[in-house]
Amino acid sequence: MKYITSCPKCETNFLLNDALIKAHRGKVQCGSCELVFNAKTRLTEVDDDITSAEEYQAIVEEHERDETEEITLTTTPDYQRENNETSGSFIGEFSPDTTASAESDPALEIITTPIVDDFMNKRKPSKIPSKPSTTILLSILSLLLILSASIQSIYHLRVKIAAEYPQFKPLLVKACAQLNCTIDLPKELDLITIGDADMQEDDNYQSVINFTSSITNNANYPQAYPNIELTLTNTDDKVIIKKLILPKDYLSSDQKAEDGLPAHEVKTIKLPLYVDKTSVAGYRILLVY
Repeated sequence: MKYITSCPKCETNFLLNDALIKAHRGKVQCGSCELVFNAKTRLTEVDDDITSAEEYQAIVEEHERDETEEITLTTTPDYQRENNETSGSFIGEFSPDTTASAESDPALEIITTPIVDDFMNKRKPSKIPSKPSTTILLSILSLLLILSASIQSIYHLRVKIAAEYPQFKPLLVKACAQLNCTIDLPKELDLITIGDADMQEDDNYQSVINFTSSITNNANYPQAYPNIELTLTNTDDKVIIKKLILPKDYLSSDQKAEDGLPAHEVKTIKLPLYVDKTSVAGYRILLVY
């Protein structure tokens, strides 16, 4: 059995037999570029009368020429044109070895494969170029959407931004003046803690108890003073007095609520409460805004 293999690098053909293939498990070396490759992956079985790779290549080239010389014939004879209404058109095919030719019969129209290919290539629709104006419009629209989303985020986070980045607060204040908004102090209760609280009867006045406690701002920026919701209960843990203490009620006269509780500041609260002979046994404290 004979085979043809070709070098994957230079495409040179070689004639092999079973003995040569089995000698090194199919590995051969190209005599042109000296590449070592496995001939088993590129084998083509040929007739035993093939004596060389050149002979095989000549046969292949001759076969390819025969294929390119095939001609498709489309014809409409004169006698057929006269009888189109009854017999229709005649379409025939012929090969190069037939006696008909374009020179002997002017009615023949010979169409070769390359001409058909050229005709079909010209009929292919050309790509429609994209309009630059559409791309620019989409880019501008995307930028406007990003800008709008950024402005909305800044608007909703203006208080936190002003607290954590004081250098931007003047700009935010000017912007809010145009938008009729305000920049208040942050109100984050989870960063404010209540210190030890106590409640004692007053030594000088009856029905008066003195409430003392403290609040601490654990944030790195000032926060608004919280309201204190104080609930007094009796021995049965029933609510007898519930009072909302505002910042103005527990701040001293020299302190302003609008200045806020400074960062990491501890504020002591002392406040007398009138209970009118009510028996107070316990209390609860809650910070609210």
